[in-house]
Amino acid sequence: MIQDIAPHRYDNTYHVQKPGAQDYVFCIQKGRILLRETAEEHVLTIPRREEIEAAVPELMDRAVYLFSVDEKPYFLVSVPEKEAEEILAKLKEGAEKEPEQLYYAWKTPTDIRAMEPMHQAFAAITAVQLWRWRQSRQFCGRCGAKTEDSKIERALVCPVCGQTEYPKISPAVIVAITNGDKLLMSRYRVNHSTYRGYALIAGFVEIGETFEETVRREVMEEVGLKVKNIRYFKSQPWAFTDTEMIGFFAELDGPDKIKLQEDELSEAGWYHRDEIPDETMMNSIGSELKMVFKYGSLEKFYEVTGYKDQN
Repeated sequence: MIQDIAPHRYDNTYHVQKPGAQDYVFCIQKGRILLRETAEEHVLTIPRREEIEAAVPELMDRAVYLFSVDEKPYFLVSVPEKEAEEILAKLKEGAEKEPEQLYYAWKTPTDIRAMEPMHQAFAAITAVQLWRWRQSRQFCGRCGAKTEDSKIERALVCPVCGQTEYPKISPAVIVAITNGDKLLMSRYRVNHSTYRGYALIAGFVEIGETFEETVRREVMEEVGLKVKNIRYFKSQPWAFTDTEMIGFFAELDGPDKIKLQEDELSEAGWYHRDEIPDETMMNSIGSELKMVFKYGSLEKFYEVTGYKDQN
């Protein structure tokens, strides 16, 4: 999964510090992240402070410490939309002097999912999540005053009333529903999600619910089925939607006729394990749940398919 970056080590201990010349800097505007890209192979890499500062020195005054990977710090610079093209133009001037053919581009979270190595993809999408939180909490929700960075923890604090805002993390469940040798898979409607592949049933936890109760409710709401023997699989931070995904297996309990929730799903059906497509990008808990059902274990999936870890 995208957060499984071993042997690399992610450390989100909070610090107040300025970026060094070789530290990584994420410039983000409207949810898009500024990355370097090679002209021929389109390899994405994260800019460092020295190259950003050489082209647009004033940006470094806005740099905020995020976290480190392998003790190398990563920083965030929020960029107003009106400045985006000017920044690209200035960086392009500097890139023309490089021996390699490089250019810079604003990339979407979808682009980041395919970025290698995976520890850099994880760093990039985590930076986007923290950017979204900071953008949505610029002003106090209680009194309307402008918030400020806390000096002691990762939080935004109102200097007037003291209201403290922490990064948004929404718990959600995802469940692989089995019926003997068959797995229930669905596809989202175009207006509900940009993901076009086969998906598992998933949804956010409501107030007062346990994870298991959420599983039962979401399955009934989305496909009109009852489930039993709900078993925890593992969890995953999913920065693309500010969620903590809690994965489960569950068995069908009763009739297998599907009643589709048509405002969210375009289709859903039972697929024999031999009909389930092999995953080509194992960065989500949904991918792991499907491959564990198909092959019996992740180890067997890796052995049979020859899938290589992106780290």
